[in-house]
Amino acid sequence: MRPQIAWVNPPMHIAFAAALAGGLGLLAAAPGWAVGVRVAAEGAALLLCVRGVPFVAPPAVFAAAALAVTGHASGPGAMFADALHTLSAAMWAVGILALASLWPPDGWRSEEARLLLERFGRVALIAFGITALTGLLRATEQLHDLSDLWTTAYGVVLSLKVAGVFAMLSLSLVWRRGRPVAGLEGGFAVLVVGATALLAAFPQPA
Repeated sequence: MRPQIAWVNPPMHIAFAAALAGGLGLLAAAPGWAVGVRVAAEGAALLLCVRGVPFVAPPAVFAAAALAVTGHASGPGAMFADALHTLSAAMWAVGILALASLWPPDGWRSEEARLLLERFGRVALIAFGITALTGLLRATEQLHDLSDLWTTAYGVVLSLKVAGVFAMLSLSLVWRRGRPVAGLEGGFAVLVVGATALLAAFPQPA
């Protein structure tokens, strides 16, 4: 078993609170039973996290996967792809947000910090690969023309999301060299997560 790093204890309740706020906003804009179920799962995850109950993962994963039902996917295959995309993106982006909330006692160039980045890097690489592949597949189905990326509200938000992803990739390379850009990359992670939530609300290009 790998040794634990004592100072790694990110405030996950902030992430769950942000997710709940986004879900409530979507529920107010587009009421529906599917959104309501998702919001209930987000609320349960936040409550369990605040109370220190160890079973936070099931409602959190369920809430993330529920985005596929509240989004534009139609059919089991598309919903599965959306759920996989959302879960892998959450694993990657929220993981970066968690890292951004940490302050290594000896800085990000210390041995423990590098060990943490190596551990997360292995998971993040797989999660990003799945996110990119499923995102590309869904984009080819949802966009009818390349110009949709700048002529439709859906396309503009998608373009911002892609730009945020590329910015995060660039900053990840800088971060792994020991340069403290965690906060900046965390900011782009918020942009990507927010854009993902918005895409569920915007109508697809006609």
